[in-house]
Amino acid sequence: MRRLLKWVLLGLALVATAAGVYVGPRMYRLSMIGAGYVAKQMCSCIFVSERDFASCRADMPPDMARVEATVLDGARGVRARVPGIAERTARYSPGTGCTLY
Repeated sequence: MRRLLKWVLLGLALVATAAGVYVGPRMYRLSMIGAGYVAKQMCSCIFVSERDFASCRADMPPDMARVEATVLDGARGVRARVPGIAERTARYSPGTGCTLY
């Protein structure tokens, strides 16, 4: 019985590892895209359209709720992040609008 439990746990560990190898890179890529989207949209909304943060955040699709956004102190830009996974920053430049960095 103990030997069977050992093999079952080993099998579960292998399945979990394989799932992590598949899901990890995909989650990172999608998080970078989502953070970039929120940073750029929020930056354009706040600095180009001159709307307030709450109004701009309300325009974001519901599936972007996990992405946190903050207006940069001292710089005209927005930083968006998926905690622990991805972070993107968009900065405003007069004449050219917001650009991702």
